[in-house]
Amino acid sequence: MALVNILGFLTLSLLSYSPEDLNAYELFSIGTQLEFEGKAEEAIEYYKNAHAMAPHSTEISISLAGALYSVQRFDEGISYARAALVAEPQNVRLHQIAALGYLGKRDLPEAIKYYEKTLELAPRNMELYLASASLYEASRKIAEAISILERMPLDIRTPEIYIKLAALAGRMNDHMSAIEYARQGYALDTTSAAALISIATGFDMLGVQDSAIYYYERAHVEMDTFNLNLALRLVDLYTDADRYEQVLITAEQILNVAPLNGHVRRSLGFAHYKLGKPLAALNEFYIALRQDPSDTYSAFYLARIYLEQDEYDRARREIDSALRINPEFIELWIYLGFAAIEKGDYELAGHAFTEAAYRGADLAQVYYLLGAIKESQAANVDAYFFYKKALTIEPGSISALQALAGLASRIGRDDEAFQTFERIVEIDTVNAVALNYVGYTYAERNERLGYALALIDRALGIEPDNGYYLDSRGWVLYRMGRYEEALQDLKRAGEFAEDPVILEHLGDVHLELGDREAARAAYERALELDPGNAGLKHKRDSVP
Repeated sequence: MALVNILGFLTLSLLSYSPEDLNAYELFSIGTQLEFEGKAEEAIEYYKNAHAMAPHSTEISISLAGALYSVQRFDEGISYARAALVAEPQNVRLHQIAALGYLGKRDLPEAIKYYEKTLELAPRNMELYLASASLYEASRKIAEAISILERMPLDIRTPEIYIKLAALAGRMNDHMSAIEYARQGYALDTTSAAALISIATGFDMLGVQDSAIYYYERAHVEMDTFNLNLALRLVDLYTDADRYEQVLITAEQILNVAPLNGHVRRSLGFAHYKLGKPLAALNEFYIALRQDPSDTYSAFYLARIYLEQDEYDRARREIDSALRINPEFIELWIYLGFAAIEKGDYELAGHAFTEAAYRGADLAQVYYLLGAIKESQAANVDAYFFYKKALTIEPGSISALQALAGLASRIGRDDEAFQTFERIVEIDTVNAVALNYVGYTYAERNERLGYALALIDRALGIEPDNGYYLDSRGWVLYRMGRYEEALQDLKRAGEFAEDPVILEHLGDVHLELGDREAARAAYERALELDPGNAGLKHKRDSVP
């Protein structure tokens, strides 16, 4: 405090003299005090007088240029800096002050030239490398910014330098290099949460979820304070990776510091939904909606949960409410259609699916859904053409292929049904329905029986207790002449499903094995279930 008072006294004393009575140092001192007090224009005049007396003084030239920059007189300030550089071309500070003037003028290329010169003169000054790199980055020359930092001697690089390099590489979408830079920074400081976040970010951008989560979690542990943004990103990654228990834990931590965060409430609701806790999910989605009534995502999941619980009226109310807010939410129209179908309102369902298509929904899906509506109304011809339209747009649509195959089978287009199921088997090798259908059809045709048996075995591998698949296997074995094996499969099939076709097959096998009484009994029971079947009557009456 005493020193400040003395300096103030000296300055006041100096100010009591006219400039002509003072030397350069005294004028410079007064200029400094005036600039400190915010009187830049007055300071400039004292600096200029000092400069006139001592034109080769670096300190006066730098202060004068800086004061001129502070009042936007950049060209004038640059001229003093450049004049001083004629006398001292190796002075780093003068190159910096010239660069600052060009920065003020937003002439980045000229500023960069002066900073490049400083690096030649002071190749071990870390701050100069950072300043030069920042100028290149501001000029959108990211590769040049990286090149500048790569020129820095290894022994003066800090973890922050590597993190900066990682950020620059990330901006160029070179995420593997970003990860490697961040790892080098972490090697210098194994407590650096920033380096861990940089590594995690690189993996995140590459879509490598497990690695991104691992490094974000490690950064979370290293941090002294709770990082909300990091926790929010973890919640999103946990959700994408189906790690819903972790979503619950991290979301609760976030809500302790940000209880009104609607995004977290939605994420909690979704996690509860996926974990089979619909009531908890409903609660979170309602909280999210209270915080943000325009949150149509939460409204959508409320409707979805109510629909799955067969509460169609409540689902409809939530959908209608959300559509009033955001009529462009395509999935809402789709679910409105589902709700309408469940209530038997096929006109509304058709309208909802058409609205979805108008707003950009997947046309293949829409045509499939319209076909399903028509099929529900027994309008099989219309349904058939909607399914065909869906497949024209998306030939590999399993839902449309299955619907078409089933419908074709029911309306007597057996060859088309068979070909469609064969197509499904090509696309979806674990589709048990298609595997069984194709295998059974080959058995009926008495063709490719080995292949048919392999297909049905695959279907049974998926659903081992399906009576109809066991019947198909028994029928293939019958066609192959393996009657004892066929008998075992057909008996098991009867344990799971009492069906006239299964019983007819069982009678045929008994007959081949010479057990006429068992064959007649099987045919009799089949006729009880299907009394109008003339073929069965003929078989029963033909048993000796």
